[in-house]
Amino acid sequence: MSEVEQALNTSSDVKYDELIAHLKDQGKQIDWLLQFLVKFVVTTPVEIGITLSVGGNLVSGQLISHDAYFKQLAEDMAAPFGQFKDGTDASVKEIILSFTPGESADTTTAFHFIHLKDCKTYSSDQSPICEEGVLWRGKIASVDGFNLGLLQRK
Repeated sequence: MSEVEQALNTSSDVKYDELIAHLKDQGKQIDWLLQFLVKFVVTTPVEIGITLSVGGNLVSGQLISHDAYFKQLAEDMAAPFGQFKDGTDASVKEIILSFTPGESADTTTAFHFIHLKDCKTYSSDQSPICEEGVLWRGKIASVDGFNLGLLQRK
């Protein structure tokens, strides 16, 4: 049972007030500027180079829309099934594309996930965790900080 579910199972007004305060505090932890950048790439054909600090690691790649993320994910997930001539690859692609969020950027102000392509991840000791460019999805609330531009190893 989640923390929210546990808190809602109590009948105490104090617990409810604590829960509301906790949820409001959580909302303040989501970077509005990062949410704006996500909305910007969702509403335009632009991709932005960005480097995120997440839990002591650096995550660097091209910020892309959630639609672009799910299209590429569907392609990547379906590719291994192309060797079968039974249409399994098309089925896998269809399943993955069904996960694409239906929310419109015009009506949604609070995006909660960020999507990168050609992403490289480095640990705090500068050793690569993932040196190859990959698709990456993370929670905006988990991002400790960011800068525009890609991380370049020298």
